[in-house]
Amino acid sequence: MTQRFYSSITIVRKVSFLVAKNFLVPIMVCLLALSPTLAVESSPSWEQILAAAKKEGRVSVIGPQGSEVRDALTLPFQKKYPEIKVDFQGMDAAKMAPKLLPELAAGRNSTDVVIAGTTTMLVSLLPANALAPVKPLLSGPNTKDQSKWRGGKLTFSDVAQSYNLIFSNYVKSPFVINTKQISRDDIKSWRDLLDPKWQGKIELKDPRMAGGGLGNVTMWYVTESLGKDFIRKFLTQKDLMIMRDDGQMLDFCAQGRYPISIGVGDVPANEYINKGLPLKHQSPDSLKEGTYVTAGSGSMAIPRSTPHPNAMRVYVDFLLSPEGQLELSKATGVASLRRDVPHGNVLDVFVPKEGVSYLDLSLEKYVMMRDEITNFIKSVLTR
Repeated sequence: MTQRFYSSITIVRKVSFLVAKNFLVPIMVCLLALSPTLAVESSPSWEQILAAAKKEGRVSVIGPQGSEVRDALTLPFQKKYPEIKVDFQGMDAAKMAPKLLPELAAGRNSTDVVIAGTTTMLVSLLPANALAPVKPLLSGPNTKDQSKWRGGKLTFSDVAQSYNLIFSNYVKSPFVINTKQISRDDIKSWRDLLDPKWQGKIELKDPRMAGGGLGNVTMWYVTESLGKDFIRKFLTQKDLMIMRDDGQMLDFCAQGRYPISIGVGDVPANEYINKGLPLKHQSPDSLKEGTYVTAGSGSMAIPRSTPHPNAMRVYVDFLLSPEGQLELSKATGVASLRRDVPHGNVLDVFVPKEGVSYLDLSLEKYVMMRDEITNFIKSVLTR
């Protein structure tokens, strides 16, 4: 007690000395400089963040298309936090940056959370300084303990390990087939698609934009037995249909107009399959060159200058909770990276197998090859 008393006297004497010497320094600053422990501001508690979030009353989220994923990203959260409304916009990944970047440039960002693929985050948003670090915002009860996640830590796609958090990872189905016209054993290699009998029966998600089409071409590009030779022959074959709309692609595939659909979005594909339409994912094991692992739309980022900073924190904490991850896994059919979220609702074709080495296209080194690969694609398609 005596020691603390004399320490206080010493501080006061030093402050008085500075003031007496006409230093233009506020007394409070002097005290903080002499006693560093006083300078540490306490972070708001989770209860304070939650209370502020309820006052904000809403959170704005951009995410994948599809009614089931929309419901998974809105209804469970609003049931738990009825005071906070989720304004959700489902859109194609290629449209996200054109929405966000002009708003940020004009200083009127309207989005709190972005849920999309790593290509959108790393190629379109991060280089434009559109994203805020995620780690400092993870203060809720479901994000403090990282031991529940695969590898005992959160997974980020970016080199800084802070901006683009991945919460799911899955084996990409090579393509979707119409089961009335194609059987699993009809195609055993990607090169089989060059057979003239498949001409006019294949549709490809436009590989010049972010999505499954570019993912497939990237896998072909870096696979030694396929490479540029296969890509050139595939893209220049007669009557190949290149499309951008997942819904139209799935409609055409279900109708049998294009019974082989490559690069179509997995979330809308699952919805069509669950409706009982004659569609099926081709098994990765059926092709000798295999396929790749990706986060798909299973990654999230936070734009700069979020309009509802507290509601955003609450939403992210719920999204990464066991409950939030389970609901999203049910909707997307993709396994969460959380160890405590069951995979019973996920198709076996999507679950990475133990001991199998997969090409992981979520890694930045592959994502950043986009310009090189898309330039090659454009050179082939414009000939």
